[in-house]
Amino acid sequence: MKNKEKIILMYEDDEVLSFEVDYEKERATILEKLEHFDKAPNGVKDIDVHSNTAFMKFINSRSIAPQRYDYKEILEATNSKSYFDLSFKGHGLSLTNNYWYKREGENLSYKDINFFNNKWDDSFAKAVINHDYEALKNCDLNVPDIMTSGWGCKGWICTDEGPKLYKLGINKDHSEEALTEVLSSRLANRIFKEGECLKYELEKVGNQYASVSPLITNIDEELVPLSDYVNGEIYLLYRNKNYDKKLGDEFFNRIKNSEITGLYEFFVKVACLRDLCFVNDLHFDNISLIKNRKTGEIRLAPLYDLGSSFGSSRTGQSLIASPTKATLIMVYYVFSGLDPNWDYSWYDPDKLIGFEDEIRETLSKSDFYNEALINTIIEVYHHQKEVLDEMARKSKK
Repeated sequence: MKNKEKIILMYEDDEVLSFEVDYEKERATILEKLEHFDKAPNGVKDIDVHSNTAFMKFINSRSIAPQRYDYKEILEATNSKSYFDLSFKGHGLSLTNNYWYKREGENLSYKDINFFNNKWDDSFAKAVINHDYEALKNCDLNVPDIMTSGWGCKGWICTDEGPKLYKLGINKDHSEEALTEVLSSRLANRIFKEGECLKYELEKVGNQYASVSPLITNIDEELVPLSDYVNGEIYLLYRNKNYDKKLGDEFFNRIKNSEITGLYEFFVKVACLRDLCFVNDLHFDNISLIKNRKTGEIRLAPLYDLGSSFGSSRTGQSLIASPTKATLIMVYYVFSGLDPNWDYSWYDPDKLIGFEDEIRETLSKSDFYNEALINTIIEVYHHQKEVLDEMARKSKK
């Protein structure tokens, strides 16, 4: 491979900008604006030092994470020096937006290569989720799987029902995150309205479980972070609202009049879900919008990425595994940031009846969750539900 290469960033069939890839330095540098630069990713509207930093962030978001436990195996099998090298071995096609990479001299049309209308060779994803790294050596790398960011092992697979994302979690030999993602989505779908939360199914892959979810966008839509559509002050308020009640109050007051329909109620529900299933990865960048590229219409995307819940994350496991930190885990899990001044008119406590049985049934599938730990988790869930019930009773109708 050449040390440097010139590539065009495309938005469907429109040329957005040209950039140079330096494989040795793992750097992408904007060269010039092209005819449709107005369609450049957010943060890359002006060619200067800051826009190039934003462009690198965009490039990195379309690559596998170095923190993945199978990172080295994937690089070795695909003869890649790094995630950066690997991300340019295909056309950078995604299932969340319409950007892609076009090399000089290529005569390609978006309708012929996009993965919304065209299937791909999903042997890459199947090899990854089965830990068959030897098979990766013969796989087509022009796949959306390379753009699945995050630390967990995952990949898009073509099914008769459409593309589905298989996620095994962040630990090579354990299925806790897959189990809890499915469990948390079942809980969320008792709290949220239909379509407000992604539905995950549980499927066995070898000796592990995977959480399986459908595609939430189509060729006319793209997934964009909520942070792209709210100002920086609100973003900072959300980041710190759990540590300062005044900031929390200000955050919810600010979003009540948001132009994004349902944003206030959505975040109240997110806060309730966080308390009930102890999820610690519901950060601002994991909450997104879906934008229709033809009409410009924007709506909240279904809530997703719920795997770090019920003590399944690395943080949760480290606390649970250490008896000396038992007090810390209880303080963290039992803490509630709910406020009786919020609107809970949507809340129906009857919809949560019997969920304890689902907790026990699902977590019992993993050796990590012994009976004592499951009982503790159910006890904490009970406590948090009682707090939610009390807040709903006290709230203004």
